[in-house]
Amino acid sequence: MRVLHTADFHAGRMLRGFDRTPEIHDALTEIAALARTERADAVLVSGDLFDTGNPSAGAEHAVFDFFLRLRDASIPGVVIAGNHDSAARLASVTGLLGWVGVQVVAQPTANPLDMVRRIETKSGETLTVGALPYLSERRLVKAADLLGGDTGTWRQKYREGMGFFLRRLGEGFSAGSVNMLMAHATMDGAVPSGSDRGMQFDLTNSYTLSGLQLPAGAQYVALGHVHKPQTVSEAPLACYPGSVIQLDFGESGEKKQVNLIEVEAGRPARVHALPLASGRELRTLRVDLEQVEARLSGLQGFGGLLKVVVRAPAGTALPGLKDRVLKLAPNTLAVELDAAQEDLALPEQKREGLSLMELYERYWRERRGELPQDLRAAFREADLQAQEGEPEAVA
Repeated sequence: MRVLHTADFHAGRMLRGFDRTPEIHDALTEIAALARTERADAVLVSGDLFDTGNPSAGAEHAVFDFFLRLRDASIPGVVIAGNHDSAARLASVTGLLGWVGVQVVAQPTANPLDMVRRIETKSGETLTVGALPYLSERRLVKAADLLGGDTGTWRQKYREGMGFFLRRLGEGFSAGSVNMLMAHATMDGAVPSGSDRGMQFDLTNSYTLSGLQLPAGAQYVALGHVHKPQTVSEAPLACYPGSVIQLDFGESGEKKQVNLIEVEAGRPARVHALPLASGRELRTLRVDLEQVEARLSGLQGFGGLLKVVVRAPAGTALPGLKDRVLKLAPNTLAVELDAAQEDLALPEQKREGLSLMELYERYWRERRGELPQDLRAAFREADLQAQEGEPEAVA
């Protein structure tokens, strides 16, 4: 059996105001073609089909066109919701996607065995998939525990909740079937991309899973959430294929891929990385002020997208710097000033005088929209408790 594993499309992604959806559409078209040429029996998509819970028409077209291409190739699929997806929105199109051969598991159910999906391949083999969509820590850990417990307590509560679902999904595996698990989560030891900064708390504190929690009967664990391709467990074999294009400048230099898994019932799986060629290269250019023109002139043939970081002494007035850069390199999306001394001396300036609460609201608004009242209240209470616990400054 040959199964293609991909994840983290993030259709609808905007980078500094630039819409990456056409590139993502190209990548999905490339993946559908790979599924056909590699004779995939099934395709697994491990979450974050969209970048926001309310995707644009263009983003929906990119994703649904991908599934139509799989249908035209008679390749079935299983999809789970990620943290960027609206689970309710995906659930609403379950019937439509089922019509084209795609089984969607958008939300956890009270009975985890309801999240087990089966595919009968053309060769008569059976693929059994335990499909676990993104489960927020808020669902698994009570707010009181979060605000009052230490990191070890949070970790244990979260892992206990996830462990319940993982064990039950493992009970749905069948002898004589190829058995796989899907999850949109962070594993211990996962190495993030620079664009995964938002999950640094997950990686360094509490909300991670141990490879020991994965069902032993899983021949392959198809993960999503971390954008850097990697293997995070050997027994059972668990992999992130990564995002389908370089989504952010933090992913500069990363080669993108999908995974092709060759496996038979009861036998170890073999994973082959299939490189992707779609998407514009992202590059960060760090340059001294006096070298701006010379360095940018040397990039005239670069077809990717640039972020230019200009090093200059603190306090240097740079009127028209952005216009100078854009004239030489119109494909520049961001121009930043690196004045290290100023940053070290005045760290609060980088926050523009905003409180921690205001910064959190801004972050949430940019990522997902308006901050829910329950989250605002929980964050404010946690911030107050943190401030009360801080030692007094020594004069």
